[in-house]
Amino acid sequence: FLITAKGYGKRTPIADYSLQRRGGKGVRAIKTVESRGRLAAMKVVKDNHELLIISTEGVLIRLSADGISRMGRHTQGVKIMNMDEEDKVSSAARVVAEDGG
Repeated sequence: FLITAKGYGKRTPIADYSLQRRGGKGVRAIKTVESRGRLAAMKVVKDNHELLIISTEGVLIRLSADGISRMGRHTQGVKIMNMDEEDKVSSAARVVAEDGG
């Protein structure tokens, strides 16, 4: 799971990222444009996980990982969190539900 500073995110399978060796230049994870912001957070999630996303203005949302669109590496993502113009994604956390409680 990836989310930009302006609330756009996506899920991309780990298999889409090639393994880098010595001298590697890295792999692009998300296509960033100014209107969608820079990468703010990145988490490895499964369909049964939930995510908590918090903004700099204190807005907190909780959503299911399987509700986020799966997309390729070279895409910009879809709007996940609505924010004011000056607000930005501060952080994200993965929540794993425990059985029996």
